[in-house]
Formats: sequence, structure tokens, C-alpha cells
Amino acid sequence: MAVKVAELKRIAYDAALIPAGGSEICAQLAAPAKHQNKDAAGHAFHAFALRQAGHVDEVVEDEDSAEAGPDRPSTPSADEFYSARWQHKGKKKKQSDKEDLYALIGLANERWTANDNQIKLAYRKTALEYHPDKAGAAVADEGKKKEIEEHFKKIQDAYETLSDPAKRREYDSTDDFDDTLPSTAHPTEFFKVFGPAFKRNSRWSVTQPVPDVGDEETAYAAVDKFYDFWFSFKSWREFPHADEEDVEQAESREEKRWIERYNNKLRQPAKKEEARRMKQFVNDAFAQDPRILQRRAEDKAQREKRKMDKAAARNKKAEDEKREKEEAAAAATAAEAAAAEAATKERKARQVEKKAMQKQRSRLRTLSSSLVSSKSFEDDDVELICTKSGLGSLQALTEALAATDSSDQQQSLLQASVEELQGAEETERRAKERAVKEAAAEAAAEKRKATHARVERMKEWDEEEVRMLEKALEKFPQGTAKRWEVVTAYVRTRTTEEVLDMVKLGLKSRQSKAKADQFSIAKKRQANTSIKSDPTGRMESFSDVDINISGLSGPAHAVSNGKPAQEDIRHPPTSNGTTTDPSKQKAPKQPGPPPEEPKPQKQHQPTTNPPSPTPTPEVVPPQPHANGGPPAAAAPAADTAAADPAVWTEEQQACLVRALKEISKEVPDRWQRVSALVPGKSRAQCQKRFRELKNDFRAKKDASS
Repeated sequence: MAVKVAELKRIAYDAALIPAGGSEICAQLAAPAKHQNKDAAGHAFHAFALRQAGHVDEVVEDEDSAEAGPDRPSTPSADEFYSARWQHKGKKKKQSDKEDLYALIGLANERWTANDNQIKLAYRKTALEYHPDKAGAAVADEGKKKEIEEHFKKIQDAYETLSDPAKRREYDSTDDFDDTLPSTAHPTEFFKVFGPAFKRNSRWSVTQPVPDVGDEETAYAAVDKFYDFWFSFKSWREFPHADEEDVEQAESREEKRWIERYNNKLRQPAKKEEARRMKQFVNDAFAQDPRILQRRAEDKAQREKRKMDKAAARNKKAEDEKREKEEAAAAATAAEAAAAEAATKERKARQVEKKAMQKQRSRLRTLSSSLVSSKSFEDDDVELICTKSGLGSLQALTEALAATDSSDQQQSLLQASVEELQGAEETERRAKERAVKEAAAEAAAEKRKATHARVERMKEWDEEEVRMLEKALEKFPQGTAKRWEVVTAYVRTRTTEEVLDMVKLGLKSRQSKAKADQFSIAKKRQANTSIKSDPTGRMESFSDVDINISGLSGPAHAVSNGKPAQEDIRHPPTSNGTTTDPSKQKAPKQPGPPPEEPKPQKQHQPTTNPPSPTPTPEVVPPQPHANGGPPAAAAPAADTAAADPAVWTEEQQACLVRALKEISKEVPDRWQRVSALVPGKSRAQCQKRFRELKNDFRAKKDASS
């Protein structure tokens, strides 16, 4: 394609085009205007400016491009325009046409290994030696002088090329070089074949120094480093093309850039081929390196060894598991046999013990039958001994009963055994209660300790954290999904447990304290906050009714309007001032030991027909004497009954009968519960009184029959 560049078109003036009565306007196409802050640049802008200015007129097609077709644009692109203007403007000289630059300055042996200092010194030496003023001073032939001058110019051109790193790199790339690369080698000759090839190609490496190939004794770490370097090898080698343009002949910066891009485009295929060739060479070397092959063999041997070790370990584990299962099965069989044998022996021992117990119980019943028939000992106590005593105790008791013929001694032995059993039961009960109390105390102590620890942890909160917590509680009220997790995330410095503790124990106490501190009473109502009258009792609060408390506790508690309570309506006073209540009459004082107060014990009430509350003993305050003397001493009937254990009042006997009816024989600790319901009497006294009543009932029955 050939482009015809025309002359600058101008606007022609034609007076005939002026309309009648019109004005003349002269104008021409303006050139591209410059912007204050922008510079015109780029191929597209340049082509547009050329077309706008009319420098590109039309496209003239020759015979070679006649088949392009009618769709081909008449205006060429910028690259086509530049190519048409700049391509083939100045070709580079072929490499074969150039002289040996290193030989010109005297570095034919050093060549690419020479450094900048050597090149500078060699140039100075050669320039002094071949300078025309010195070398041509003794030469009269003009032809030889001209040759000396041409040789000196070549020396200067050589130094100019070799002193420029880019030009020297391009020249060294075209210097004589052995590009042959081996692909195979015998394992014993690997280093002789591949070593020199790596050494030759190391000159093209951008990174210096290049790792050495080493030998058979080189460590695996150095071998890995060597191949890592060559697998990522970067070369600075250039491949000048025969059709390249000479950059030095460019007339503008844009033309120079275009020539550089054009030359790089021509060199790119050769660079790719060189990279592929080097990569194939390194792969071949890596695949045939005896050190790599040896390491692969060692790794394979180690893998096989680990595989065999794992298989052996699995087999051993399976054998051990099988042996353990067999041993466990044998041990289980032996344990079952031993357990069966032990169970058989235990069962036989229990049978023997059971028979011995039955024998001893039968013997005890036989030995105590005389005491039971004579009403000296209770049948229930005998059954208690038979039920609660062990084989050894029963055997010792029966032996002691058989050894004596005295009924009193036999009764004493039986009574001692009963008391011992009851004492053991009482001790066991107290131990259980004490254990329960201790456990409760330990639990309470642990709870207090945990609470104290939580309170101590709350002291670590600072004001900022407390403020953030209060803000989070206001922002996320009750009902928020996963409220405490959200609040914890908002606070950010505490866990969920710490936040809950602070809310439950810290904030609530602070809020209540703040409310208490902020609480105040209006001044006009402060007169109602003080109580100036004396406190009144419970009975005095009922001022509009008459209260009459009857019963044994009436005289001690009855007060009406601050006056002594009314007399009991059941026993009105006589004419001489005495009362008809037999419990308040004086009883004859009987000698005897002071009564023993029964210790209060916690008893379990039967499930049916709970007993009525035990009436409290009547307390009569001492009355002053009529003539102002000392108060007379009162001696109620309860004191007389307590002074002599054999004396039973009607009230005590009624309580005993009622308790015997309410508490059946099947209830454990029957007599202990019965004695608790009879005021002023112990367990033994209740049992003795029961036997007396029983004997009296049988005697009356026998007399009537």
C-alpha cells in the first residue's frame, strides 16, 4: 500500500459566491489548538491531526494490493502511516559486516569476561598506539595515512559500543557462542557432559554469581538450590533480527519509540525459542542427574520402609487386639466362674447363717417365754431383739440367758440388750442428722465462697465498662434474641458469665442503694414518720372485743385492755376464793428425786390420724399473801407426778392411751414416739405402765370369766 501525501490545501476565494447585499467572510482551517494543561500525544491524535490538516489525501493502491477489496478504508491507520514513513528508512549493518571489537582494543582473549576498567585501559593503550598523529607521523603515503585514520575510527567506534552496556550486551549476544546443548548422558559421565553446558550458558544469567553444578558428593540442599536457580533462569541475551531498523537514525522521539517496538517485535520469537530450549535442557539434566536419581531411590526406599513398618504395626496391633480379646474372654470366663462359685458359697453361708439365726431366735423366744408369760417383759421387745441383733449378739445373749436361772437377771439382760439396740439406733439417727447438717453447712459455705469470688471479680470492673454495660442493657431490652450474647459483644471486654454476675449482683445492688440514697420525704409529711406512743401488745390491739382464752395456756397469755385475764369459765372460783380446778389445787408433797425433763427429739408422725397437740403444762404465777406476806408456793399435780415415776396422773394416762391407739406396732421407733407424746414420762416408764395396764385388763377379764 502506498500513501500519497498532497500539498497543504488552501481555501480559494471566489467573488461570485458573495450574495447580493451580503458581507465577505474569509476563513481557513485552523491547526490543532494547544490546551493549557494538556499535551497532544499519541498515534491516534497525530493521525487525526494529519487528516484534519489535509496532509493525508487518499490511498493509492498498487497491483500488489489490488485484491484488498472495496471495504478497505481510504484513510490508513497511524501505524500504517508511520510504517510507510519510517520503515526501511535505515537498516542496521549486518553482524558479519562488523569488525571484531574486542580485537580492535586488544581484548581478543578476554572478550565478554572483561570488565569496564579493563576495557577503558585497553582503549587508552590502543588509542595511544594507533593515533594518527603518532602512527602516521613517519608515513608519507597518503593511502596508508588514510588507512591509519580509518583504523583509529574503528577503535573509537569499538570503545563507544563496548562502553555502553546496552550496545555491548547486544554485541556480546551476536558473538561466537556454542549453542549446542546435550540431552542425554551416561550416569557416570553426567558431570562431564552437562557441566560445561551449564558453565557456558551461565554467562547469559541476569543474576550473578551462578551456582556451580557440583559433583557426586554435593549435599542435597545445594543441589536443590542449583536447580531452583536454573528453573527460574532469566537471560539477558539479545537476538538481533536482520530486518531491524537503526534507532540512531530516528528523527524524533516518537520515531525512536516506534523503532524500538518494531525491533522488539522481531526479536520476540527468538527469545521464546531460547527460553524453551533452556527449559528443556534443565529438565533433561534434572531427570538424569545421578544425585536426584539417588535421592528418589532413597525416598522410595524410605516410603517402602514406612509402608512396611505401618503394615507390620497394623499386623502387630491386630495380633495384640486378638490376644487381648482372647485373654479378656478367658479372664471374663474365669471371673464368671469365680463369681458363680463365690455366689454359691455366699448363698450357702447365708443359708447357714439364716438357719443359725432362726435357731437362736427360736431359742431366745423359748428362754424369754417365761418372762413374757409372767408379764415381766414385753413380747415386742423380744421381737425387737430378734430383728435388730446379729448372730453373734443373739448367740451371746442366749448363752447368758441359759446360764442363769434368775428371772430378774434374765430380765436385766434382755432390758440391757433392748437399751443397747435403742442406743445404737439413736446414735445412727444422730449421725445421719449430723451428716445432713454438715453437708448442708458445706454447701452453704461453698455457695458463700462462690458468691464472694463473684463479688471480688466484680470489683475489677472499671467505670467505662459499667457505663457500657448499662448502655447495652438499655439498648437491648428484655425479649431481644440472644440478649446476653449481644450485650457481651457490645461490652467486648467481659465474658457472658461476668456480665450476668455484674447484672445480678452488681448493678441491682447499686440501683437499690442509689434509690435508697435518693429517697426523701416531703417536709410537710415528716411529722407522720415518728412514733411517739408506747408499743402495744397483741392482745391490746383488740380493744373493741372481749377475748377469753381458755385452756392450759390461757392464764399465761390472756390479757384484755391491760388487765388480768378472766378466770377459766370451766372452773369458777368458790366463795372462799379458791378454785375448783384440780390442776391448781395443792397436792401433798411426796419425797423422791426431781423429775427428769425428757429431751426433745424429732419424731416422724404416722401417716394416718395424726395425734392432737400435746397440751402444755399450766403455769400459775405465785399469788401474794392476803396480809402482804411472801407469795405462797404452788404445787401442781404435774410436779407430784414428776417427783415419783410410779405416779401417773389422769392426763398422762390419757395421753398414753391416745398415743398407743394412734401409733401402731408396725411404726418403727414406736415407743420413742409414744414417750414423746406423754409429758413427763420416759420410754421405759411408758412401757412399764403399758404392761401394768395390760396385766390389769387380763386380770379383770379372767375374773369376769
